[in-house]
Amino acid sequence: MIIVPIDNVTEGMVLAKDVSSTSARDYKTLLMKGTTITSDMIHLLKSKGIKNITVKGEDTHETEPKSVQQPQLENISRAEAAEMIKNQHIGKALSELNSVFDHNGEIKELSQKAIEQVDGIADDILVDIGNDSSYLGNQMIALQNYDDYTYKHCLRVAMLSTSIANELHMKQGDIKEVIVAALLHDIGKSNIDHEIIVKPGKLTDDEFEKIKRHPYIGYQILKNTGGYSANVMSGVLFHQEKFDGSGYPTGLAGKKIPLIARILTVADVFDALTSNRPYRRPWSVAETEEYILGGCGIHFDYDVTAAFLRSFNPYPVGTMVSLSDGRHGVVIQHNSNVLRPVVRIHGVGAGEEIDLSNDFRFLSLMITGIYGGNYAV
Repeated sequence: MIIVPIDNVTEGMVLAKDVSSTSARDYKTLLMKGTTITSDMIHLLKSKGIKNITVKGEDTHETEPKSVQQPQLENISRAEAAEMIKNQHIGKALSELNSVFDHNGEIKELSQKAIEQVDGIADDILVDIGNDSSYLGNQMIALQNYDDYTYKHCLRVAMLSTSIANELHMKQGDIKEVIVAALLHDIGKSNIDHEIIVKPGKLTDDEFEKIKRHPYIGYQILKNTGGYSANVMSGVLFHQEKFDGSGYPTGLAGKKIPLIARILTVADVFDALTSNRPYRRPWSVAETEEYILGGCGIHFDYDVTAAFLRSFNPYPVGTMVSLSDGRHGVVIQHNSNVLRPVVRIHGVGAGEEIDLSNDFRFLSLMITGIYGGNYAV
């Protein structure tokens, strides 16, 4: 499988994965796996704001399709080439994490291949994200697909956690441990009945008790595997603890919860609430960040939450957004409050620029989500 930027997609390519809407309000599958791409389909995907798709192709050690061969890189800018490489890393990460998590039967320990795959993904994330909040924001949007799986959630949590760790000015070696722990924080769910994991309704007390075992199961998998630091294993074991001591599995509180776990907790909850789930629609970024702010000192660590809010820009310049008054626009400039950027209106009232932070006429106006449809004329 090869991940291809939408501008490089050509007729005749065959989808290796479903393509889903990126709209926070209208999640749906646009094209199914196995579909042969036509020019009309390319136009549809572009109109829906799709950044890239995954197509069938040869393994990396074999010849790649002509559409993504190296000669094409001669005709694009250095920034575009770097973006393509990052996108390829994401495609590789999704494929490899899927194989790590997808097992027939109980996982006792990770294979040597899985260990190497996770380590390689962590290295790519460490290099690709750095302090690039724009890249992080774009990828989080692209990765929040309609059909959500544990391995996709773990990748997003790893990306968010990297940004938080960078903002906390942690050492590179410590940041990599954060990434590895994030990538594997829910590995214990692989040994829990999948019907419970995806259950659309409220869990029974017995089912919830089984879910609560996943941090310890994940910890045991890493312990059996060997080679993982105490810091990584503590991140996996304690990522469901709460700052006030009401979490699980041990009820640790405050700074007694390892920093790595406090980072994972914020990233984990943010991604869980903003992602589609079988039992509910996703929350908006604004709603989720307000929830996390309200949970400081109860569920979340103050310092980690502050670092998260500084590090993650959910609406990079160029992002198409929906506003609470029903209009749509594109982000053209950031403010210190990343939830309230400057937006240029499209469709009705096209061209008007609204500063959501400083224009007192619009203090009640807010971004409600990413817009993936066509702009009205």
